[in-house]
Amino acid sequence: MSTANRLATIAGQVSKAIAPQWPLSQWIAVNPFWHYRQQPVAGVAAHWRYSAGTRLLMSPDFYWQQWQQNRIDAGLVTNNMVNELEQRALLKAQLPQWRNLSQLVDKYTRRRRKMRWNDEVVLQISQTCGLFMQFPTRFQQAGKDSSLYQHWLTISRADRGIETLMDEAELTELFAQLPDDPDKLIQVCHDNFLSDASDYALRCYSQALISDLWGWAAAFAYQDARQDSQWVFELLCIRLAWEYILWQLAERTNTKVYQQLQQALSAQVENCEGQVAHIEQHNSLLWQWQAAYERSQLNRLQFKPDTAEENNTPDVQAVFCIDVRSERYRRALEQAGKSLGSYVQSKGFAGFFGVPLAIQRKGRDVPHVPGLLQPAYYIKAPARKQSVGSLLSNMFNAPVSMFSGVEALGLSKLKSLLTGVPGQLATANNAYIADGSICEQNGEASMASLVDICQQALAGMQFERFAQHIVLVGHGSHHSNNAQRAGLNCGACGGQTGALSARVLVRLLNESDIRKHLRERGVAIPEATQFHSALHETVTDKVIWLSNTVPDSVKQMFRAATEQLTQASGESAKDRKTRSGHWAELRPEWGLADNNVLFFGQSDRLTSAETIGSNFLHDYNSKNDPNGELLAQLMSAPGLVANWINWQYYCSVTEPKQLGSGNKLLHNRVANDIGVFEGNGGDLRQGLAWQSVHNGSDFVHRPMRLQVIVEADEATIQRALARAAAFNELFEQQWINLHRLNARGELCPVTTPVTAK
Repeated sequence: MSTANRLATIAGQVSKAIAPQWPLSQWIAVNPFWHYRQQPVAGVAAHWRYSAGTRLLMSPDFYWQQWQQNRIDAGLVTNNMVNELEQRALLKAQLPQWRNLSQLVDKYTRRRRKMRWNDEVVLQISQTCGLFMQFPTRFQQAGKDSSLYQHWLTISRADRGIETLMDEAELTELFAQLPDDPDKLIQVCHDNFLSDASDYALRCYSQALISDLWGWAAAFAYQDARQDSQWVFELLCIRLAWEYILWQLAERTNTKVYQQLQQALSAQVENCEGQVAHIEQHNSLLWQWQAAYERSQLNRLQFKPDTAEENNTPDVQAVFCIDVRSERYRRALEQAGKSLGSYVQSKGFAGFFGVPLAIQRKGRDVPHVPGLLQPAYYIKAPARKQSVGSLLSNMFNAPVSMFSGVEALGLSKLKSLLTGVPGQLATANNAYIADGSICEQNGEASMASLVDICQQALAGMQFERFAQHIVLVGHGSHHSNNAQRAGLNCGACGGQTGALSARVLVRLLNESDIRKHLRERGVAIPEATQFHSALHETVTDKVIWLSNTVPDSVKQMFRAATEQLTQASGESAKDRKTRSGHWAELRPEWGLADNNVLFFGQSDRLTSAETIGSNFLHDYNSKNDPNGELLAQLMSAPGLVANWINWQYYCSVTEPKQLGSGNKLLHNRVANDIGVFEGNGGDLRQGLAWQSVHNGSDFVHRPMRLQVIVEADEATIQRALARAAAFNELFEQQWINLHRLNARGELCPVTTPVTAK
């Protein structure tokens, strides 16, 4: 295979390995290295550290600080580890990194009072991508050329401003000479400066190029997965085209710089494998410290021994999402019930409650399912006129629109600007949607399908007995002026709240005909049992009741839980409410910050109070799952969702520049809400804002890989791993850590991963 063909193949592989980023309306957490899960995490970290400067480990200073503050257990490290880390912290060694031609030109030329080439390249491509997505009717109409590369090329050839800005008279001619086809561009680049490059060097180069526009690549990866396009690949070709232009420009205008480019590129091509190996060896010490740090934090968890099950039927059962914010409320609710003389049992289940649903609105589906799943059912939203209040709320809940709202409506709205406005909590009160017909592809869902939904949901919740009152509690976040608000809603509901899913399942479970069919299938719900739906608002910890038949005694328990959490927060209820609605609040809540543990087991076995709010809790009883089938399902659904959340937070801490979204204060929505800029330019940002992981003085999220704990024997875990291929890959390649909880309350390693077939 020719080098040109190899370059096209490798560029295509790198493009397809970019994890997607959902648009703002459905903005959910994503592991940016999801497509690399089949490779060892240490190798991927070294490779990306060299190719793009991407850090998947904290600095030696961080680990040294944790050691000095006794946050790493002495028994987990050796004297050699301590001595070497101390030297690393003092020396501040610089690791090698691939440099693109644009970076090399900036290094070798003195451009006083002129924009750096690498900055201009990123800005020009990014602005063009924004136009491409902002005006789809102009550039992406059916029957017209929707090629991103062609669009960029047309604009670049017509734009004389770049030539003036960069003070380079040759640019117009060079743009005119670029091939019209991306594949031909790859051939030309091969012939000019990549003919001697190995496959490994081509991969490093491709990753280095795409990392300059990682945010746009992630947004286009989402689009490519849903349509017949290759926009990520075309984006990489656009970035390569700029490299070719700068190569030609140096050849034409500056012989010295051209020779330096030749020498530097040749050296990189020749030495890249050795450089990556050097980085991997360098990082081995830090991975040891990372493992010791993670294990030290895990040792803070306390578990009680397994005891005989209580035969008492709970007075109230409440099923929450496995979200770490729900853990806090669950513990408070159980304590509130005890103080009121009632037995409250809380359970953890994925927040869409097993209902694979979408809302069909104006010909567009809004999924209420995890990002890895596709909705099997939908509800058609009836057309409704928006009230004036709703319209104003929408206006005053978008970035910058606060100011435009005042301009349009006058000083009467200045008070709202200064004191805060009501935030939005989508679908919380949309009973008219939840009461609509549940449909499949071919029409209204059959009774058998509806019974299937209920049976599967109840099986996943693992009810041993049914209380008289069972509450399904979804969650959502109430706040204003936050472009990434969907990220604080329910990830299992596609960035929406859990209200719709809770409403729908409660409606079904309360229907007598469905209960009759469930009894025929061996699932007997007592006649006295009533299901209710509610929404936990995570900023204020208030509960919004979505059912009208909830007894006051049940509501009293939830009110007591809210009061307890309010007192623990150190804020008054009034201050929490003000913070949730204020347009200028940068930290309305901490979201899922400090998530680090996923526990499949009996939640009451986890007894350590100081770690509450860091754990995903999903109820699981291995005694009812001898073949590990249910555990495999949990690994393959909530297990992967938790991994995505955990790695988004992890990367936003270790690499905030590339994999975080910068300063929330500067966020601007881009191109029909496909994402955000930080300010008015640069790459589209991905990941979490700095204010979501840092409080101004320290991190609120500990950079830990997800620690998965399973309450089951080794054989059951192994059977489940054999069925859960993706989860097993994460475990085998050390993207997650897996532990087994034994009957004595001890954590045991799962030492023999099953190689996925």
